[in-house]
Amino acid sequence: MKKNIYLVQAGCLYGNTYYLPYAVGMLAAFAFSDPQVSGAYELKRMIYRLEDIDESIDSLENPAFMGFSNSIWNYEYNLVYAEKLKKRYPDCIIEFGGHHVPPTTEYLEKYPFIDVLIHRKGEEAFRDVLVALDRGEDLADIPNISFRNKTGEPVQTPFKAITISDYPSPYLSGYFDDIIKDKNYRFSCVLESNRGCPYNCSYCDWGELHSKVRLFPLEKVLAELEWMGEHEMEFVYLVDANFGMFERDEIIARKLVELKNTKGYPNRLQVSYAKNEVERTFRINKLLADNGIGKGATLSLQTLNPEALENIGRVNISLQQYADQIARYREAGISTYTELILGLPGETKESFCEGLCKVLEFGQHSSISAYYCELLPNSRMSTPEFIEKYKIKTVRTSLNQYHCEVMEDTISGFSNIIVGTYTMSVRDWVECNEFSTCVQSFHHFGILQCFAMYINKELGVSYYDFYSALYDYIVNKSSFLRPIFKLVSDVLNGFVNDKCTLTVTDSHFGSITYPLEEAVFLKCLYDSDEFYADVSDFIQMYLKDEYLVSEIMRYQRSVVLTPGKNDFSVSFDFDFCSYFNAILRNEHIPLEKKRITYRFHTPFAIDNWVEYAKEIVWYGRRNNRMMFYSRPNTIESV
Repeated sequence: MKKNIYLVQAGCLYGNTYYLPYAVGMLAAFAFSDPQVSGAYELKRMIYRLEDIDESIDSLENPAFMGFSNSIWNYEYNLVYAEKLKKRYPDCIIEFGGHHVPPTTEYLEKYPFIDVLIHRKGEEAFRDVLVALDRGEDLADIPNISFRNKTGEPVQTPFKAITISDYPSPYLSGYFDDIIKDKNYRFSCVLESNRGCPYNCSYCDWGELHSKVRLFPLEKVLAELEWMGEHEMEFVYLVDANFGMFERDEIIARKLVELKNTKGYPNRLQVSYAKNEVERTFRINKLLADNGIGKGATLSLQTLNPEALENIGRVNISLQQYADQIARYREAGISTYTELILGLPGETKESFCEGLCKVLEFGQHSSISAYYCELLPNSRMSTPEFIEKYKIKTVRTSLNQYHCEVMEDTISGFSNIIVGTYTMSVRDWVECNEFSTCVQSFHHFGILQCFAMYINKELGVSYYDFYSALYDYIVNKSSFLRPIFKLVSDVLNGFVNDKCTLTVTDSHFGSITYPLEEAVFLKCLYDSDEFYADVSDFIQMYLKDEYLVSEIMRYQRSVVLTPGKNDFSVSFDFDFCSYFNAILRNEHIPLEKKRITYRFHTPFAIDNWVEYAKEIVWYGRRNNRMMFYSRPNTIESV
């Protein structure tokens, strides 16, 4: 009689969408391709949702083995589930693997209900454990695992590099067919065309350090894409560490476009692009943007502080190359976005805030994401030596999961966010966040961008000085914005004191969670009359010509999408479009005074705030969808 196996990769609900459980699907597809495994075991079910644990355990049929894939968002859920499972079925073998399993025997020492740990990528070890258990063999000869020996002592086996690059596909092998029959939800999926990363960033656990990249067979990758198109996968997360690194990546991009144009799916794509393959990455981004599937080109820096870059083992492209790339993508009509990380050792309050604004000086007006630096269990940054060397302070907090439904009584994961280092105090970290929220909300979401650009070009006021003065105005003089930023301050101070997460919900915009900068933007745009009335006093500190201010104000308000306004025309006494488009290209032309009418058009006919928050802010942030000058939106003179 076959032994029953269950696999758990419980995910969060994004709107009405779950991710298919790719990691455990890969384990199953590889293991059950072995006759020894398929002859001895039966895979009963893959659990992909945060189910009620007691009800889920009640539904199990005599489980002999249960494997849990652990990530930040589900490992606490897995621990509770596994402990309850062991009490009900003490003979069931419980195995933990995934990114959130530490590289030591720590989990075996802390959690007596766990029997086996898989370290690093798990397909081979998972299969080998099943085979050894069926044969009654010792697990000591299986590399990359930890287990308890006959006396109950934790044992860790040696590390062995994995060289296999041709794994069976869980999509093509039918492992998700039963899941997608559930029409109560939509599903997104993961595409993996290679594994490994040649870089050595200390904050990252993407792959083994300096690992050779393993290319998966191109035929399988293209067939998986066909499956995704056929089964109407709305969103695909391409998890290659450096897409665009290889010539064949253009073939994959062309296949995505072909499917979008013939089947309508996949409709959206998230990608991490290679930073050094400039020409190929540009061609891929242009192809995807021209066909409405790309989310914008990544031009990541992480930090501009040389000391921090050295500490994390990263080398950026030059700032001149960075500026040239932004201008090139802008000329081609492709949005770009830049990622920074707050909390890297070596960064100071001054270097972070000035660096954030220096990125504006070099032309990044589309999108910046300032991420929190998180200690990941398998990163070099999380080692005791690194933490001690750089005096790292963290806050352990409930998971900051953005764009998820708020679900009561759900067991949350926990994050370890860096809030202090040898160069940045906790107070500095809070103030960096407040300043970053100000810049992102008002500049990159666009609602003060035109004024900031004009004052920068015509008066020579740096973006750093402009936004520093704006934040001072908000804190000390503003009537409308002060309570909004008090909320920001309360969230951040509550967070560092372990009282709340870094997310915000607002019923005006649905029931999902938003990061601070998106929440501030939405609140200001929702009450835009009050917002612009409030900031007009600040603007007039720089610009004394009341008529010019009123004209820029009308253009500024027109150029940001709002619900219910998808096709309209406005006349001005200045050619603002040519002027501001030149700045976006890192050029400067005089503002011409002439009567001109612009037609503002967007294909997003959205008339309510919940859909706006989802479609424009959540889905569209990286390609600057909230601005009329970003495709597929248009501004035309008429």
